[in-house]
Amino acid sequence: MPELAPDRAFSAALAAVPEDLASGPIGLAVSGGSDSLALMHLAARWAAPRRTALLVLTVDHGLRPEAAAEAAWVAGAAHRLGLAHRTLRWTAPEPRQPAARRARHALLSAALKSAGGQLLLTGHTADDQAETILMRIRQGSGWYGLAGMRRLALSPVWPEGEGVWIARPLLGWRRPALRRWLDGQGAAWIDDPSNDNPAFERVRVRTLLAGRPELTRRLLRLQAGFAALRAVEDAFLSRWLDAEVSVPASGQLTARFSGLPAGRAARALGLLIQAVSGRETPPRSEALVALAARLGEVSGFRGATLGGVRLHRQGGRISLSAEAARVADAPSSAGIQARLAAFRRLFINSAQDIAAGSGKESFLRELAPILPETDFSPSET
Repeated sequence: MPELAPDRAFSAALAAVPEDLASGPIGLAVSGGSDSLALMHLAARWAAPRRTALLVLTVDHGLRPEAAAEAAWVAGAAHRLGLAHRTLRWTAPEPRQPAARRARHALLSAALKSAGGQLLLTGHTADDQAETILMRIRQGSGWYGLAGMRRLALSPVWPEGEGVWIARPLLGWRRPALRRWLDGQGAAWIDDPSNDNPAFERVRVRTLLAGRPELTRRLLRLQAGFAALRAVEDAFLSRWLDAEVSVPASGQLTARFSGLPAGRAARALGLLIQAVSGRETPPRSEALVALAARLGEVSGFRGATLGGVRLHRQGGRISLSAEAARVADAPSSAGIQARLAAFRRLFINSAQDIAAGSGKESFLRELAPILPETDFSPSET
């Protein structure tokens, strides 16, 4: 992967973000590791001539005794760059990575919104992308999931993350290149010992890829090809949401699923269930595929429930509403419309995710088996 001038590459990445999302201070998620420290230094250099306010946010998960001192170290590094900093503490820590990730994003979103911002930058790199793809392959992800992390995405937590967008301006960078750049700036970083703990799946995958550079390159080529396909699929989904989904100011959401290919119908159904129920994530793909197949023949559909949502036939359309037991906590019509609008905007911006050269037809050759005989048996705790 070519190493572009860091300031120029960072500016190009931020230029692809819609301007209105950068109103208010831009948040930086900085843990103290090399990736997030590079993010902070590049963001400071980018923001200064533009007079853009930045807010550095560090989450102290309380899972290691050193965490508080590391957060204070990041605060000092941010202040030396002239940046505002806040430490966010998780008051009920538990040693599970999914729980820690959710708590981290909830804290970051709440802090950013309280400061009047809506855009959060994270330091994910191309190495993180390759690790994610390999993990998703192991988990049996479909092609849409193998398109990987987006350069611009919605916050992964709900409702805390409502209105917050995530941008990943370093996603085209390899970690060694960033570290060389930091060394050239005379900037230090913190090495988190949990990044070497083989109890976590991502650490095991990272270790495997560290010794197989060609596998990393192949994974990134595969991801880039599927990202190009995802952009096309997202354009269809955006048009479908506009043309076939109705949310009156008072009443139930209705949609027409007839004519949608099976995979697209399942993805579309998942979006609507999230919006109507207020769920953070869609139901399991197997359940969505099975129900979407039934929705294709509206006349024969007699009703179903999934993910806290009741579905029934209404003429040639399908009506979706919260189950009776969940009505009190379900989003209002305005809330449903706002979430669908966020999905539409995400899909419209999907083309920004396509890396240079991702349109190569040869990417389909990467579907050949790429995984070595590897034992990933230790479970994540």
